[in-house]
Amino acid sequence: MPRRMKKMGITALVLFIFIAGCTQTTLQKSTETPLPAPTADLQGQLVFAAKTAEKEDYELFLFDLQSGDIEQLTDNEFEDIAPEFSPDGTQLAYSANPKGVYDLFLLDLDTLTIKTLLADGADKTEPVWSPDGKSIAFQSNAYGDNDINIISVSSGTVQRLTEEDAQDTQASWKTDGKGLVFVSDRDGDFEVFSLNIDTRSITQLTNNDYYDASPVCSPDGKKIAFLSKREGSFNVYMMNMDGTEETVLVQDTDTNHSPEWSPDGNELAFISDSEIHSGIYMVKIATGELYQVLDGYFHYAGLSWKE
Repeated sequence: MPRRMKKMGITALVLFIFIAGCTQTTLQKSTETPLPAPTADLQGQLVFAAKTAEKEDYELFLFDLQSGDIEQLTDNEFEDIAPEFSPDGTQLAYSANPKGVYDLFLLDLDTLTIKTLLADGADKTEPVWSPDGKSIAFQSNAYGDNDINIISVSSGTVQRLTEEDAQDTQASWKTDGKGLVFVSDRDGDFEVFSLNIDTRSITQLTNNDYYDASPVCSPDGKKIAFLSKREGSFNVYMMNMDGTEETVLVQDTDTNHSPEWSPDGNELAFISDSEIHSGIYMVKIATGELYQVLDGYFHYAGLSWKE
């Protein structure tokens, strides 16, 4: 695939998918018809990016899972995407493009004040907080290809963690804060990898002929949920932290993206797009039961869940 096409594919994944050699996969399908969300059993809030209409920009919204209340957090004429709660739940990190490229911003949830975290002329997307709240990992194309970086929230110091001639994207912190999982096409197609921050050693976790994307580590640090385009569309999979014992959580013909664990690790929320519909769904890890959590917006682009 030409490098230009790879870059275009990453941009599309951020906005619209914010999306052989394998271990044995167990076909554990979710229910085909989504059920109403069990609001009595759900706790916390979801933050998401969405368009209210086809030609509108992406804005950020806060959704209370029990009351059903929705608060719009941003309102402007550019794209706000990929929101992520800070570990203490007081702030959001997100990407926005008021100057044409995607920069990193912080939004205070009490005051709704916004400050710029990093603006350097390059596209910076997919921000994710470290477990201790001191750093944020993100992907940047400052050196041509996308690389994984981390920035200190207090000092603004940036470290570039990957320097491969490849697209390294979509990082997620391990629960111990010592490493990340991420996606890269360094072996020819997009696979999931693990990175030790201190040693910079990298381990490949998936190995197949398909497009794997968006790995997210479970709260207990034992599982990774991720996307894979093995059946013609992006479906939701799960595996152990070492890449073994893959299972299918959601398998259908829609484009599923933006997986996000519930704080207790019992559910996984995700966004699902078809040609005529976009909504937020949830699958119960233990049973595979599928629930519809929210719809009513033209399109969704990013998801985070806090208690």
